Amino acid sequence: MIRLLRPHLFLIFCFPLCVFDVFAQTVNGTVKDAVTGDLLPFTNVFLNNTTIGTTTDEDGFFELSRPDLPGTFQLVASFVGYTTSTIEVSVGENETKTVDFILTPLESLLSEVELKSRRDKPWERNLKRFQDVFLALPDDPIAGQLEITNPWVLEFEKVKPDKGVNYIQATAQEPLIIENDALGYKITYYLQDYKFYNFKSSYYGLAFFQEKDITDSIKLNQTQLNKETSYQGSIKHLMKSILLQDLPEQGFDLYETFPEQMNRRRTNTYTVELGESITPLAQDSIRRIPLRNGNFRIIWPKRVEVHFLKKNWRNEYYVDIYHPVGWVTAPLGYFDIDRNGVPIHPTQVVLSGYIGRPRMGRSLPHDFTPENTFESFAAEVDFGKRAVNRWQNLRETPYLLTNKPYYYPGETVWLGGRMLYKNQFYQDTLSRVLHVELLDARSQVVLANQYLISDGHMQGAMSLPDSLPQGDYFIRAYTEWMKNYPERDIFLRALPVVKKGLNIQNQPISQVDFLGDLEFVLKDSVYKEEGYQVMDLELSIRDELDELIPNEVMISATDPKLVSQISGQTSIMQAYEWMDLEEKDPLTIRPKHSIEYGITVVGQFIKDKKRQPDINPITIVRGDLADYGIVKTDTLGNFRATGLNFYEWDTLSIAALDKRQKPYGSVVLNSRESPIFKGSFPRLSYTKYETNENQMYYDILGDYILLEEFVAEDERIETLADRFYGYGQPDQLYSREDLDNWPGNTLDQVIGMRFGNGRLGNFNYGLNAGQPLIIIDGSRYLYSSDSTETANTVLQTLITDEVKSVAIFTTSANTFGLAGFAGVIMIETNRGDRFAEGEEKSFNDFGFQKFAFRGFAEEIPFLNEPTEEQPLTRRPSLYWNPSAKLPKGKYAFKVYVPIGVSEMDIRIEGVTDEGLSFWKTFRIELE
Repeated sequence: MIRLLRPHLFLIFCFPLCVFDVFAQTVNGTVKDAVTGDLLPFTNVFLNNTTIGTTTDEDGFFELSRPDLPGTFQLVASFVGYTTSTIEVSVGENETKTVDFILTPLESLLSEVELKSRRDKPWERNLKRFQDVFLALPDDPIAGQLEITNPWVLEFEKVKPDKGVNYIQATAQEPLIIENDALGYKITYYLQDYKFYNFKSSYYGLAFFQEKDITDSIKLNQTQLNKETSYQGSIKHLMKSILLQDLPEQGFDLYETFPEQMNRRRTNTYTVELGESITPLAQDSIRRIPLRNGNFRIIWPKRVEVHFLKKNWRNEYYVDIYHPVGWVTAPLGYFDIDRNGVPIHPTQVVLSGYIGRPRMGRSLPHDFTPENTFESFAAEVDFGKRAVNRWQNLRETPYLLTNKPYYYPGETVWLGGRMLYKNQFYQDTLSRVLHVELLDARSQVVLANQYLISDGHMQGAMSLPDSLPQGDYFIRAYTEWMKNYPERDIFLRALPVVKKGLNIQNQPISQVDFLGDLEFVLKDSVYKEEGYQVMDLELSIRDELDELIPNEVMISATDPKLVSQISGQTSIMQAYEWMDLEEKDPLTIRPKHSIEYGITVVGQFIKDKKRQPDINPITIVRGDLADYGIVKTDTLGNFRATGLNFYEWDTLSIAALDKRQKPYGSVVLNSRESPIFKGSFPRLSYTKYETNENQMYYDILGDYILLEEFVAEDERIETLADRFYGYGQPDQLYSREDLDNWPGNTLDQVIGMRFGNGRLGNFNYGLNAGQPLIIIDGSRYLYSSDSTETANTVLQTLITDEVKSVAIFTTSANTFGLAGFAGVIMIETNRGDRFAEGEEKSFNDFGFQKFAFRGFAEEIPFLNEPTEEQPLTRRPSLYWNPSAKLPKGKYAFKVYVPIGVSEMDIRIEGVTDEGLSFWKTFRIELE
């Protein structure tokens, strides 16, 4: 199944030119066929976006006369089989205006059966995208009460203009019929334009609203409540309040916004931003200029922040207010509205935030009049669904690809893959440790490793023992957090192991038909380089609009004479079907397993004296102060520390220390238990045959040492500070030049400007992250043990004039291990390094218990290029890159071809930036 993430929405709200008046007016006229001149009976004639309408009589004549007829409006005439026509009408008090329509017949019409027969998977996918944009947001509780009853009238077409970007266009030969049970309307919608381009959508149409006949009093009250709720805080409500100069009474607060300053970053705290990036906008400062046509021109600051105080709302922008916040932007500095608060030209107003949420399902006819007294609101967000979705949003599952489909004892299995998240927003919140196990036919764990998850991706290797018997094995991959969810979230991949001297019969692989959604091109050329034969390859991927599409892919290349293809293996497209799985029963959990942010230590403290406290601080030190941290036990003595970052094995020194730093009590560590396998064994079907052992080659690495490269003497030697003491590039860096913008300020003020309230953006879900690690001139700062000292109090002792640079690590703070769990602030002062490179440091480990502890799996790189130590030899796997990025839709790479290789199988698996998963194989013949 092909998975599409929801595209960004660019909505154009289209309103008619309506000016409602209290005097009766009359509009009459005829509707004729443009070709024959015949009058058209029973033609629909209505005022756009209202409930006001009629039909022509048998002679093609219509008349609308009523006291609530607007003074200026857009009149629409529509008849099946003809183009829809609109005329702007202005009619004075007690005036009768005659309007004649001439409708052009459509060239050809398909029957309903013919229309339905043309619907395929691309059409269904375009329809889903259209409905997501058009009807309602997914978390809107009325979404389930909205339906397009005749979706088959929609046609989607790829358009390639001579200039500009390609786009998908939707047309409808008949009006869309929308049943809105939530607001009590049947809407006839004449789609005039719909475009999908650059992952944005826009639509425009003409609408006629008909009130549903609701006899159930309870349902009638509910629809009225939904209508009032949809009106309150809407753009129409805001504009009408501006005209009547009663913004505060209606619950609106307006703020003019200012561009971000170079020496200040905006925070998410309202009280901090008030007077800095936003300032109150008085309603009498908004100019309203009457126009001759009865409309008004509103002179508007380019971007205004709108707060609606009469609704409670889980605000996702500010952390300290709980009402809706939106933004209204006027690119021209003004916009025109009618007397009912309806914008005349939609492109003059750009809406975002809360005020930009409404879709067609929340639209009200322009002749809707709200009640004068209105105190309660219907739900605009399904909080019950949101509560269930809270746990759904925190679900994750891995997908792993191996460098080839089967292996021999003693070979290395190279793994690569990505994490799939129900909600991508929580990527930085969720696991950073992936547990990967090899299980045999009896579902017993044979090998187990743990791998670092970085930026939602992982890669590594697993060495198979020489003594491993042949048979059907499978890989199981999961995170500790995944144990809280159904077992089907755990990833399984078949991994046959074949005895040396045997091979597997090749099986045909059926390619996926992407029905024009994706197009793959692999260009190749062969040349010689330093005696080696090299194949230059360029992979390009285009979307349904023939545009190069950004994506990430995993690439493997194998020798088909040594590696056969096996059908039935799990692909990334199957893995992405998990994203669409809906729980039959609401999923709510009480987590028993925690998120791992690095290598995790779990244990229990045992008192050696009864009077010792119930809650005890446990100090954990890795190696010779390579990392350290302090965690507290619960009242039962249990403790857990996560965030350590090291490979293979290391020594952990653990003890409870009193105020005099003397150890007491003892510690017992808990062993990690693998979950019992209860699923279905992922076995592949294949046939083995005997081969000539002398003609077989294996992916077995020999021992080798990488040569160190030396720096020329005249090059500047980097100091530890230049390299950020070996911890890599920070997420934010303030140089001496940057700090000059805050002369005399203490560092807590500088950090506070960047992160708001001085916090480093704690993304650790459900955990008390504590204080960030502070490193001053390469030395880790040790907070006092009385818990009164914080990062802010330390930063208040340093001023910008004394500092060379400040580096902030947040999402990359896992490099620092346990100590950097809450983020890292690295400061280089004018005094310089406190210790020289190579200076020995140690801590007093007296009284600490020592534990040998396993870290992440050994890193075994796949050598895509030959070296002096590893020359090019015949081998089954020719190329492996599990993390190729195609930011512009193209990726160039080269494969060194050993002697004897005449053809090559290349497999790619990946995901586009819009969430469309794919895989494809290529067979390349070498000249």
